[in-house]
Amino acid sequence: MSNPFHSKDLSSPLYDPVAASLNRNSRLATTGQFITVVLIWSLTPLAAVWTVNEIHWAWGLFIRFSLAIAIAFVCQLYFKVKIPVHPQALLSYAAGAIGLFASMAFCYMGASKVPSAIISMIYGIAPLVSGLMAIYIFKSAPFSAYQWMGLILGMLGLFFALGFGSQSFTLNYLGVGLELIAMLLYVLSAFAVRSVNASIHPISQMTGATLVSWVGYCSLLPFFWSEMPVQLPSLQSCIALIYSALFSSVLAMIFYYALLNKVSPTTLMLITIMTPVLATVWGSWLNQEQLSPDLILGLFLLCLGLALYSFQVRSKV
Repeated sequence: MSNPFHSKDLSSPLYDPVAASLNRNSRLATTGQFITVVLIWSLTPLAAVWTVNEIHWAWGLFIRFSLAIAIAFVCQLYFKVKIPVHPQALLSYAAGAIGLFASMAFCYMGASKVPSAIISMIYGIAPLVSGLMAIYIFKSAPFSAYQWMGLILGMLGLFFALGFGSQSFTLNYLGVGLELIAMLLYVLSAFAVRSVNASIHPISQMTGATLVSWVGYCSLLPFFWSEMPVQLPSLQSCIALIYSALFSSVLAMIFYYALLNKVSPTTLMLITIMTPVLATVWGSWLNQEQLSPDLILGLFLLCLGLALYSFQVRSKV
């Protein structure tokens, strides 16, 4: 981030302290949004694990998105933003629902089988997978040597984190597979929204995609009617549901869309690097999840790989 004070500003009689103050306030707001997104997304995998510990994943997502829709409509009213319903906007909502409905369904299905740290690390390789898809599917510029090195280190980190290099640390590989599918659908959703390019307000995009996803979860409930909760869940599960609806589904997405217009792609990559580290800390501290040497080594290699990938992106910007 560049220095806001330049020598010509300090020496010029036209230097405007009010403008400088507004600039500092804007930077503080952007920094606050960045930190908020990192914290929210680092706790989101743990909230998913806590939810499915007591509530069936389909009902957990239905409750989460029912709460999120109410909050999203409040945001629409407060910011006086309308929800477009023209064909391109509807297509954009459907593209967003690939990430909020399909991806979240697989994520919650796997959340009862793997630790929250593993979920965060799998989603952490999303930028690397996105880069590969951009090259081989959308024919974008090929990776540089730094980016290939980052990709290899990231995949090697995931290899160790999943316990493939150890006989003492084992995971439920069905859960790992479900989380990998969830991550791929998440990446696909981002490409789909970008390709539709509906140019609608971020809050409207969030509300529309959330509404389409909620309809999808409603259509799933008849298949899991026998799993309907018959009593109020524990305080832990209630906190997880409210947290997921208010912070993960609404607030983080609004802030993230705002950051897209304010900071460079390299800065946004830092979210992906920081989130798995914090998620591992929260899982160990709040959920007593096992911290094996292979998991720690895998986390280190993943972050190093993402940093190399991010460094090369910076050099191109």
